[in-house]
Amino acid sequence: MRPIVALVAVLSMLISPAPAEAATAAFGPRVVAVNSWPYHDGGDLPKRNTGVIDGQGVRMFSSPQITGGRKMNHPVAQAQYGLALVNNYRRTHDTWYLDLAQRQARRLVDTHVESRGAWFFPYRFDFPLSSGINLTMRAPWYSGMAQGQATSLFIRLAKATGSAEWRRAADRSFASLRLDYAPGVPWVTHKDAAGRLWLEEYPGPAPATSARVLNGHIFALYGVWDYWNATRSPAAAALFGQATLTVYTYLLRYFRNPGWASSYSLRGDVPSEKYHNIHVNQLLHLQALSGQPVFAGMAEILHGDFTMPKVTATIRFNRGAHVGVTFRAVTDGRVRARRTVTLSAASSAPVDQRRRISGQPGFWYHVTKGALAGFWVREYPGRQSTTTPVSVVPYFGRRSVILAKGSHLVYAISGPSVAQVSAASQTGVAKVGWIDGRFAVLVSAGSLRGWWLPVTPRTTMRAAGRHSHDEVICGVSCDRLNPLG
Repeated sequence: MRPIVALVAVLSMLISPAPAEAATAAFGPRVVAVNSWPYHDGGDLPKRNTGVIDGQGVRMFSSPQITGGRKMNHPVAQAQYGLALVNNYRRTHDTWYLDLAQRQARRLVDTHVESRGAWFFPYRFDFPLSSGINLTMRAPWYSGMAQGQATSLFIRLAKATGSAEWRRAADRSFASLRLDYAPGVPWVTHKDAAGRLWLEEYPGPAPATSARVLNGHIFALYGVWDYWNATRSPAAAALFGQATLTVYTYLLRYFRNPGWASSYSLRGDVPSEKYHNIHVNQLLHLQALSGQPVFAGMAEILHGDFTMPKVTATIRFNRGAHVGVTFRAVTDGRVRARRTVTLSAASSAPVDQRRRISGQPGFWYHVTKGALAGFWVREYPGRQSTTTPVSVVPYFGRRSVILAKGSHLVYAISGPSVAQVSAASQTGVAKVGWIDGRFAVLVSAGSLRGWWLPVTPRTTMRAAGRHSHDEVICGVSCDRLNPLG
């Protein structure tokens, strides 16, 4: 059984019914190392204002079509910029970053709307949604993603400064995520017909018309975790468990598109190459924040379906015939032309993309130089493949691989080798990707530390978490759940 197919089989084993309370508790939050926190994997910011800003250095939004070219407040942009600045302050202790982060946060505070004892951060411009979602957000509108990311920013500023002002702001913004839908007032949270809780990035006039955007739901969920991590609030723990259960319930059945990019949202159900890698990254964060390897397994399945196309690598060709192909488009796999090159000795060529081609099996490399320049060649392990790791993503939580006794193919930068394992064992891994055309993990402990290990039926990913994958979680048959209900 192929590695990705095996993972799908393991993660698809579901029994019902199971008490909702037990399911929620199983996905509760856990403490993780600071380097595994959301938003801590971002790069360094230059010590100057970047992007669209106003005279106070606050991040703004401007669009000729949407705002008429005016600079307007954008709560998500301000919260995200603030979080990146706080992270740079954490690393450098330079108060320039902290001061600018507080300016972003203060703008959110100054522009908030209070409703039902909670703070909401309004968008004051109409915003037509794309990705197949037939909905225009009408000003003023509110976003669960903005509410969650503002909560993350406020609570991290409270920790960085010790200021009661930011703790109060975090309390009030977190309160918004606990409020269910009510007509005529701001809202971002609701439960669907199956009782699954959604944190809506784009709430419609009512829950039935909302978008069910996956990345926005998870970014909002990060805010719940941040608040719990700082306060140990039982309400935050329960909300985290419920929102995480929603991801578990619906991701593989409704967001996944086998062999292609996952869908941006359930309303519209359009695959998104841009957001697919974000989904993978978010699932790996959820594994760390919940302590459940099942989310790493889901990330691995999605990563096997589709990867970010851009790579800088060299493909190796064995001696013999090799066929290059051009297609009408990467989303239209009909062949336009073929070119066959016969090599008298092994050779290599640079590539700038590795991706799926719609309607074609496997992954394909786009060659940029040599006899096959401009053509796509299919990836074949050991025959047409890269000698270095490609499409690599890191784990943020603990992930393990179980090795059977005997010999195992392993890879280093210098090339392949064979390792002998004297007894069945388990060891930690740090990254997942492909090498030599094989789905593989980077071993982070033990005698094979630093080696890439292909995932095979004899090198399987650890499946158990704080609850068994069989102890699920749907309450009703998962096949009968309606995520748009």
